[in-house]
Amino acid sequence: MNKFGDFLYELRKEKRMTQAELANKLGVSNKAVSKWELGEAMPETSLLVPISKIFDVTVDELLNGERKENKEDNFEKENDEFEDVEYKSREQFSSKDHLFSRGKDDEENETLSDIVSGIVCTAIFLLGAAAYLVIGLTRGLWYPYWVIFPCCAFLCGIIGILFGLCDSRKREEKFRNGENPYTGAICGIIMLTCLITYLPLGAFLNLWHPCWAIPAVGGFLCGVVGTFGKIGVYKNSLKNRKENKQ
Repeated sequence: MNKFGDFLYELRKEKRMTQAELANKLGVSNKAVSKWELGEAMPETSLLVPISKIFDVTVDELLNGERKENKEDNFEKENDEFEDVEYKSREQFSSKDHLFSRGKDDEENETLSDIVSGIVCTAIFLLGAAAYLVIGLTRGLWYPYWVIFPCCAFLCGIIGILFGLCDSRKREEKFRNGENPYTGAICGIIMLTCLITYLPLGAFLNLWHPCWAIPAVGGFLCGVVGTFGKIGVYKNSLKNRKENKQ
């Protein structure tokens, strides 16, 4: 990292702020903040003043990569560190952040939707495995019913996508990263549904050949959805740029 990137990283850590939180305050993507800290890019000139205000430093200090400290600055720094310790203590007992988390950073916290999704998917997979064993042991139909396992896995994928789409925090994070969460969700559901349809038709009716068109059509639809999704992301980025200039 360059001097600016090192300094920005230190300032962000002092504020107990994640890259995503800083990006949200500045109206940029999480990747942009990462590039600044790695020294791969510099923020636009219009963002220097907002960054300096967020971290209580001057623009000169920000560009030079160090503080011009005096006794008063040292006192304020020690006071900030004390407040950070208090904040960390309060944060450890925050039910909002840690009730359904594993004690990790905010970006890695497991949400309620993740837990419910995991429980539902586990139940589906166990029921599928039980059905496969019962059918195989009682009727000896091991071959065609092997599709139960991949179909259960694909169904779990759909459930995971739907629960993830209901999580507003994940949606906002993807938007900040320049992604369209709805595009990925729709494409995922389309392809998984096509595979769930294609496999039983092939295994039970031996229609592997004509039905190969099902996933092919699904791929085409995903391409169309992806194109419209990119247009939406581009329009959203233009809107954010206009707001930043204002």
